[in-house]
Amino acid sequence: MIKDLGHGYKIIDNKFILCYDSEVFKKFYKTIDFETFVIVATNAEFDNDGFASTIYFADKNHVYIQSAFTAFSIIEDAKPDNFKIIDIQKGYTFSNGNYYRHDDKMPFDLSKAKHLNNYHIQVEDQLYFGDVKRIENVDLESFTIPHPELIENLAMDKDHVFFRGEIIPEADPKTFKILDECLDGTYYLECDNAFYAKDNKQAYFIRTISNEVKAIKSKSLNDFHFKVINERGYAFDKEYSYYMGKRTKL
Repeated sequence: MIKDLGHGYKIIDNKFILCYDSEVFKKFYKTIDFETFVIVATNAEFDNDGFASTIYFADKNHVYIQSAFTAFSIIEDAKPDNFKIIDIQKGYTFSNGNYYRHDDKMPFDLSKAKHLNNYHIQVEDQLYFGDVKRIENVDLESFTIPHPELIENLAMDKDHVFFRGEIIPEADPKTFKILDECLDGTYYLECDNAFYAKDNKQAYFIRTISNEVKAIKSKSLNDFHFKVINERGYAFDKEYSYYMGKRTKL
């Protein structure tokens, strides 16, 4: 017996699941109720492009997610009978009194949230990064996102510079600045995710798709600058050139 779920998924004899020709979700077989297991929503329904990069499944007991952002997993405490899609592109759903982003339970009421950009969200007197991580030791009155669209996960207040919601050690918010030459529109490889900055103490390599900022201890900080050469972005001081944060002696 074959039960076609759509989008390439099939249940065979209520015993295993195929995605096209490959068996999937095997470690969940003891949990899944095969008879009631169905697809309840995909982003293809909203995009109308036919490709489902996010799929929500449910059976009589659980709600499940499979997406580009998370492996197949159970959405904790979500109930199949009251599961609702809020924004499938952002992964926002609601069930059983909880809001979720993908498979993460959000620690606040999304209806009270103010999105400052794609990464930072304010809920009353709290700030969160990535919808689920509360930003500690932040001053709300002075909090800013200097480049909210281009460098979305970098922010600061009067006391700290933050990257991905974490304080960058020793960074001075009063003098911290992305080098102007990184932002003047000149094309270079990774110009949408690789930048250099400096303050009065040191320089920094920031790659927005990385997990941390790399501090650069330059002996000639006043001369630290950025230049595009053959469509590659380099920083320089008097002693070294820096490509993607790695230094080479001049």
